[in-house]
Amino acid sequence: MAATHDKQPIAKLVKDCRAAKGYTQQELADLTHISLRSVQRIENGEVQPRLYTIRVLAEHLGFADQLGVPEEVLEEATPVPLPVAKGKYPLNTTQKIILSVGIALVVFLSTAAYIAQSAHFPETGFEWLVLLACITAGYMILLFRIWK
Repeated sequence: MAATHDKQPIAKLVKDCRAAKGYTQQELADLTHISLRSVQRIENGEVQPRLYTIRVLAEHLGFADQLGVPEEVLEEATPVPLPVAKGKYPLNTTQKIILSVGIALVVFLSTAAYIAQSAHFPETGFEWLVLLACITAGYMILLFRIWK
């Protein structure tokens, strides 16, 4: 129960400052890019927010001076990575590898199916090399887009 008690001062501070600014919880969430559920849980004292979250809330609600935390500590708070585009997060290395291998298998199987169904393709070594060059170029473009 002591842990919940420790969360109450920050919960009250956030709630009071938000009300004083005239923001709804949703408006505060939109303004700070903190989820509505997180704002609700902070204000209800259900969670102890991370230092970065406190910094963002303090910047928008103007209560940094009431925290009793040195300004240098708040400035050094590590930001949470934001999405690259709205609703899209960057792929991690494991996801990139899985996607790269999966695409390679699809390209290989598609090419094999195309060649198997065609009785006369490739007729020459040149056609075979052009096919391989086109497939390689397309695969490289896809990999570049995935891994950039």
